[in-house]
Amino acid sequence: MTNPDTWTIERAAVATWPASTVVRRDGWLLRHCDLLRRRRSNSALPVGPLDDPEAAIDAAERFYAERSSPAIVQVSPLDEHSELDGLLAGRGYRADAPTTVMRTEREVLLQTCPVSDFDVLLDAEPGSRWLDAVAAVGGRPEPSLDRVPAPVAFATAVHRGVPVGVGMFAVSDGWCGVYGMRTAPEWRRRGVAAALMRSGAGRASAERVFLQVETGNSVALSRYESLGFTPVHAYHYRVR
Repeated sequence: MTNPDTWTIERAAVATWPASTVVRRDGWLLRHCDLLRRRRSNSALPVGPLDDPEAAIDAAERFYAERSSPAIVQVSPLDEHSELDGLLAGRGYRADAPTTVMRTEREVLLQTCPVSDFDVLLDAEPGSRWLDAVAAVGGRPEPSLDRVPAPVAFATAVHRGVPVGVGMFAVSDGWCGVYGMRTAPEWRRRGVAAALMRSGAGRASAERVFLQVETGNSVALSRYESLGFTPVHAYHYRVR
């Protein structure tokens, strides 16, 4: 049985991650964005059971062909869409980026994330300070994240003036979505993620918090579980 949080989280994720085009059609949310080439911004998400999966796949393929983009499907939640997943595999779509979605409560984070010695700077937009910090900790700056609707906080953890970690915290419909968490390699396992969580999600105007972790990243999964996150559902992409 699907976790009752699954669809509310997916709706919040759609709202807090930018796509220049979002069309609801043939059982899909069809998303496309020229500026942001991430899969989530350029993939079809089923919004429920598909009445005619083969016809729905045809429609999604036409949508992306019209935009000269590869057809990508976010098969989420995975356990509800085994038929769709099999049909896509039969058409030659490869599975990519298996992901676990996790959730917790803000009050739990405030209890599990101790006050730290790191300063955490919160910006309302991805300005040069945050983008430079992303690059400094080994991330890939995305200037087009200025399209994420408010309320949103772009967080930078700093030690003696040097960026050691970054994250983005965006709110929709009572949920705070956590994105782009990254810690400088030499500062891992030293409380940077907890400091970012406490300041970013802890100060957000939402009682519930979700994030998405690559399923194969056992270190990150274990770390977030220690902060009180529990798995909700899983998904992966099918890429043609």
